[in-house]
Amino acid sequence: MTHVARYSFIRFLPYAETEEFANVGIVIHAPTARYFDFQLSNKWRRLSGFFDKLDRRVFAQGVAAFAEELARTRDMAAKVAEPWIFDDLVRPREALFRFSAVRAVMTESPQAKLQELFDHYVDHDFATPEYQEKLIEKAIRGVLRREGLGGRFQSAKLGMDGLQFKVPFAELDADGKALRVIKPMHLAYEEPLRILDHGNQWLGRLRHLERVNAMPKSMLLAVTQPPVESDRFGAFEEVRRDLANMGAVFAASNDEEALLRFAQAA
Repeated sequence: MTHVARYSFIRFLPYAETEEFANVGIVIHAPTARYFDFQLSNKWRRLSGFFDKLDRRVFAQGVAAFAEELARTRDMAAKVAEPWIFDDLVRPREALFRFSAVRAVMTESPQAKLQELFDHYVDHDFATPEYQEKLIEKAIRGVLRREGLGGRFQSAKLGMDGLQFKVPFAELDADGKALRVIKPMHLAYEEPLRILDHGNQWLGRLRHLERVNAMPKSMLLAVTQPPVESDRFGAFEEVRRDLANMGAVFAASNDEEALLRFAQAA
């Protein structure tokens, strides 16, 4: 049976003055299925990038109290399958946790839909490392085109024979050899080991280029990095040191000035 389910995003909004928020959960109600439930994230690490000056205890204590409120509403909905229960919960409120405008969806499994919505809108399962690097690539391409440098850099393969890999921005000489390369690199993983793994992947590739005498004259790595005070920053520093020893130059992925200095150099 297909059910109409209504849902709302749970938003953490600690500073009412700026109206900045982060999605931290989903609440969903499908009356015909007698289903009412929620998922609420208590992960502070992702939010610390948004609200770096906020004491994490404010979030931890707030999310624990709000989860209790949601659980009480869920218990009530199990006994009384009335739309007003959902409507009353998601009404506009002045609080740390607020609700988005209500949306509706047709689903055969409200439980599966809740998980799907949570994975996409809260855990951002679409935001893979490849996705992050594509976003950086898109921004770099926009800057190069805006400054009239789009034709100077093109997609190219580096390496020899079967050991080749693609980079999105390379300035080539008359023989097609890469002189300068701009490579987007996502190094803001949640786990330090993944930072090391991704960095070592590119370290191995640069060593291959060095062995076959195919290293570009210069390479800029446009990177995202973890917060300096985080436990992941040490892994990032190790990666940066090793790649810098291979001749790579680092710049923040949003540092247009550094990008243009590199791109405009003779």
